[in-house]
Amino acid sequence: MLIAGYMLLGVEACVSCYVAFWWLGMKRRRSLILSLIAGVICGLSFCLNLDLWLTGTGCFIFLIIFLSVVMEPKAVWIDAVAVASIACAQFAVFQMMTGTLLRIGFLSLFFRVMMIVLGILTDYAICSRMSEEFPGSGWQDFFSDRNESSADRSQLMMEFGVFFVVYAGVLTIPAVAGMYSMPVTFLECFAFFGGMKLVNLIIVNHKERMAVLTEKQYRDDMQTYMSVIRSQRHDYNFHVQTLHGLLLRKDYEACEKYLNELLEDSIEMNQILPLQDAAISALILSFKNKAAQSGIGMEISIENDLSQIATNVYETNKVIGNLLQNAIDETLMLPDKSYGIRLTVFKRGEFCIINVANRVSQVNPMGTYHAGYSSKKGHEGIGIASVEALVSKYGGVVYSRIEEDIIHFVAKLPLRLIKEES
Repeated sequence: MLIAGYMLLGVEACVSCYVAFWWLGMKRRRSLILSLIAGVICGLSFCLNLDLWLTGTGCFIFLIIFLSVVMEPKAVWIDAVAVASIACAQFAVFQMMTGTLLRIGFLSLFFRVMMIVLGILTDYAICSRMSEEFPGSGWQDFFSDRNESSADRSQLMMEFGVFFVVYAGVLTIPAVAGMYSMPVTFLECFAFFGGMKLVNLIIVNHKERMAVLTEKQYRDDMQTYMSVIRSQRHDYNFHVQTLHGLLLRKDYEACEKYLNELLEDSIEMNQILPLQDAAISALILSFKNKAAQSGIGMEISIENDLSQIATNVYETNKVIGNLLQNAIDETLMLPDKSYGIRLTVFKRGEFCIINVANRVSQVNPMGTYHAGYSSKKGHEGIGIASVEALVSKYGGVVYSRIEEDIIHFVAKLPLRLIKEES
């Protein structure tokens, strides 16, 4: 019976970690390897020569430390808290179920173990059904993009952290205290799935709210874009009439000067016309106008229409928008804004390159950068971090390079055609 308990301990730890990683959207191979490591260590804990209750309690401590360590290099603190809390809550449910069923003396050991295995499979099946609601990586973006201050967003993440800790603590206490009974086990199961459902609903609600705000922003940008198009079309007749009048007067010098001015104006608009999707053109145009209002010039060079880029329109706008906003914020702090901002979009092999360049006031502004920190007043350092998370999801990279006092932020995204073939 003791050996069966240790074996189940390893299986339960493995499944608990896998469900937690699943909730966060970690890659399957990595999550499976890490879950197996946790399961093997917990399963071999009998080497400590402790009884099953003390070993189970030690497994909770191990899971908290293990998951916090493996999550630290790749994720922000709230991800580590969420994964450790979900894993411990799930493990507590398994511990309650195992402890309760193994104490039913009138049933054979084989039958009790089979009931536990069936319970684990049922739990996993329910999690599988709920997986459509799992937020995946970058779930904080649905909160960090709100029109609130950095302090408000930090407070919201802190509230989520407290919720996760309380959620895991409430479910862990009965298992650690040895309160093994069928009613408590059923309450544990209800609390575990109810808590996950509640968190998922909150995230889905904010996700839908962000979708509405994104749609509104999309419509506003399109309205700006179409207003410029209508304005140019309206002015076209006046330009034709002016040129016709100059030609009738045979004032060729004035006609040439007028044409040159008209050409310069047309070039600025034609810079963004190669883009296939008007929503991306509208976003770039809105940022160009925003920069112009602050006395910042923006040069645009489009050599790829972004028709095959792996990201969708919303994600592409998120990448470009964050990079341009970062460049505008940096340029505003400079006394000399003559260099302006330069946006270049081109194709290199199997990738599309989005490059945003601007002059900087520091020698290496990214030298002290990390997610959650920004040297700019009123900023929280999540713009570049969110771009990195989005791009890495598609197998791309984001990096920066310095040329004297010019910084280049480069987003390298794979093309959809290559992505589909892989």
